[in-house]
Amino acid sequence: MRYLIKGLMALGTIALFLICTAWLILSSSMFSSIRTAFIENMIAKKLGQTVLIEDDVRIGIGAKLEVSATGLQLPSSSIEGVDLAVIDTLHFDISTKDLLKGKVSLSKLTVAGVHLNLFTNADGATTWQAVSENENGQKKLAKSPDSSVTEMLSDQEIGLSDVIVLYQNAQNGLDLDIQLSDMVLNRDTATEDATAIGAGTLNGEPYKLKGLFPSENPFHVSIEFEHISIAANQIAQTTGLEVKTTVEIVELGQLQDLLKLDRVLEGTGSISATYKTQEEVARIDDLDVEVQLAGGQSLGVMGHIGELGNPADVSLTTRIRLYPEDDEPAATNRRKDLKLIAVDMIIDSVPGQTPQRQMVIKTNGFTLDTSGEGPPPIKFSGISRTPNGALRVGNVNLRIGVPSDPIIILNGSIEDALQLQGISAEGVLDIPASSLISPELLGADDQLGKFTGLFHLDGDIDQLSLSDLNGETSETDLWSLNVHGTVNNVLKFENIDLGISVKVPSGAELLQALSLEPVETGQASFDVNLRSQGTDWSTSADVVVADSGLNISAELDDATTNPVLQATIHSDLIKIDQIRTIVLAALQLRRLGNSDDANTPSEDAETPEGAPNPLRDVTLTPIGRSILLSGLDMDVDVDLRQIEGAKGISSLQSEVTLDEKNLSFGPLEFEYGGGHFHVDGHMDLTDDSHLLTISGKAGGWQLDDILHSLNFKKGASGTIHADFNLTGGTESIKGFARSISGNATVSMSDGSIETQLLDLAGLGVLPWVFSKEKQKVAPIACLRAPLSISNGTISTKKTTLETDQVQVVVFGGVDLRKKQLDLNLQPRKIGDPLSRSPWPATLKGPINQPKIKVKDGPRKLKRSDGADQMPAKRQPCVPDILQLQ
Repeated sequence: MRYLIKGLMALGTIALFLICTAWLILSSSMFSSIRTAFIENMIAKKLGQTVLIEDDVRIGIGAKLEVSATGLQLPSSSIEGVDLAVIDTLHFDISTKDLLKGKVSLSKLTVAGVHLNLFTNADGATTWQAVSENENGQKKLAKSPDSSVTEMLSDQEIGLSDVIVLYQNAQNGLDLDIQLSDMVLNRDTATEDATAIGAGTLNGEPYKLKGLFPSENPFHVSIEFEHISIAANQIAQTTGLEVKTTVEIVELGQLQDLLKLDRVLEGTGSISATYKTQEEVARIDDLDVEVQLAGGQSLGVMGHIGELGNPADVSLTTRIRLYPEDDEPAATNRRKDLKLIAVDMIIDSVPGQTPQRQMVIKTNGFTLDTSGEGPPPIKFSGISRTPNGALRVGNVNLRIGVPSDPIIILNGSIEDALQLQGISAEGVLDIPASSLISPELLGADDQLGKFTGLFHLDGDIDQLSLSDLNGETSETDLWSLNVHGTVNNVLKFENIDLGISVKVPSGAELLQALSLEPVETGQASFDVNLRSQGTDWSTSADVVVADSGLNISAELDDATTNPVLQATIHSDLIKIDQIRTIVLAALQLRRLGNSDDANTPSEDAETPEGAPNPLRDVTLTPIGRSILLSGLDMDVDVDLRQIEGAKGISSLQSEVTLDEKNLSFGPLEFEYGGGHFHVDGHMDLTDDSHLLTISGKAGGWQLDDILHSLNFKKGASGTIHADFNLTGGTESIKGFARSISGNATVSMSDGSIETQLLDLAGLGVLPWVFSKEKQKVAPIACLRAPLSISNGTISTKKTTLETDQVQVVVFGGVDLRKKQLDLNLQPRKIGDPLSRSPWPATLKGPINQPKIKVKDGPRKLKRSDGADQMPAKRQPCVPDILQLQ
């Protein structure tokens, strides 16, 4: 018994010693470092992160060890001198029984005073463990610690309070201050479902957080701000993770406040997307973004981003609208009223295939639609927040034109993307030179070369400046075009200093390259300088063709109530022969882009490469007509000091005036080689039909000279006189001819015509009309043709042609619209109008190939008033039947 008592006393002493030792180890400050190291290693092993405890660790003894730690630090592994996290107080219980089995089970976990620093420095280093790279250099999610933290938790409640999370990214300027005043995590003992309820602020904006985490079903998390709702719903999958996230924004202003951006936009928005991860690959599908601004502008983005970090797996449709669909600006024909309505962009990129894209720029004057294979129309990167609260886009690449061969490329940055301020970009021009002349000339074999150049853009949405513009043609010897200068305000076309120079070594070769008939113009050049400062405009231009030259100068002060363009056109020398070649060359050039020409593609026609014409829905008035309808007053003096030809030297002076209601020119008077003309013109600009009226008279012009100038080889002669008063449309020369109305009288005296020309005209069947015997030249005593013209149809009842013996009366009409004629010719002996016409003829059919029919003459004519005697003094070239007395 004594030995038993001694044994029990020894065991008690040992137990007391062990208890005291354990108490000393767990509670005494002497063994604080041991306790601290033990807890540090335990937490670090579970978190996969170095943990330092700067203050103290207290462990209470019992069925469960009650652990309290203060002053915890989780240092950053990548950024020196910065802690990933600092925790003021950490308390939890550990089951002693589980601990002896090597299992860590925490309960009654409470955390107070948490300061989490999620920083990214300018070099891209982060305070947290982010991503790693595989053997192929592709980024993937970093591996988690060897066991999840949730396995450590055995209790049904976790408490968090006074949590502050700072996210600061030096690369993009994003700065988030997340404060969580309190948060409670509960786990239901029966269902094992977990819930989270918390509240706090994000950059000063209060929010409430709720989360439901069922043990076997998908989770749901929601965050509610005053004007923003965020929801994340897990979608059940056998493998991987799939989360559907939606964001509803009632007020965009709060979103800007959350991101510490200047509050410059007001409106609403919504975002939805599905985030997926599987086998360490993350992707975003079913993206749908809708933003509606208070001013009516909108943004829509739909599609999928695909595998994150893989630009070859992106398919997006983007639409930017500057006006609501039901309130678009009306179509305009004036450039100053031109407005951008919408921009649509589509990029469809599938890994292993060539990307397809489309870009549609819609205005109220035209629509530019380009599509095909190639990179996306716009790319941007380097998005960041500036210190003053602006959203900066560091790199923007915009490509306009055919995807594989854009005509304009812009590379630059935008300092404030939300307000489109601080724009700076370098531009590259690479345009087929033929498209500058006429779009339908564009083809694979472009003899006119390319127009390439560089320019710089800077400014904002209110004033965008173009500077350092330098462009020129290359890869051709047919012509050269050089453009240089600056435009201080591109959007308003203000403060301009532009120079344009065109050189053409051979007009004939250039016309031939344009698939037109060559005209030997010789060398030609065109140089123009356009300048403006404020409201003062000035321009000067020099046009030289061979030996002939024109100088044009103009000035305008747009600040006056009724601005008047003062201009002069003068020349020291113009040669008559070169005027002819200039006119012929101009007529050839007018065939370009003329839809009236059967050989010219229409607006909807396809280009030679098979692609649709990218320009459609064009309502803009051609530049010439737009100047006339601009409301600008104009006063132009014309002074051609010396007009030189084979028959002498002459000059020409005239004046052109334009105001908001009328356009007028003349009197335009010219005399040369015995010929003269006097012409006046007028257009009433208040009339929407924009009809031009020209009136005047001409005389003394020799028919053979006119035919010779037109390279007409068959001979005819006579002195031409004309009086006219004509009105027609101004769309084109053909449009004027087809809509022309009015009257004119054309007469000729002392003429002749080669009989071969009569044969070609089909009148050789009536040789006796022109002469008694067949001879080389048939005389024409006179010709008088009073014409009445209505909407392009010419009619006559009194046209008369006389030889020395016969009078031919012509009546009928010519339809210029349909290019048809219907004429009747009745020849009779001079002075005997009531006799029967022996060989009347008709001309019917197309103008260029009429059918001529000779038939038996009609019965004798009779005047209704009984007149049957010719006057003593007969008038030439007036129908004899009208002269009877």
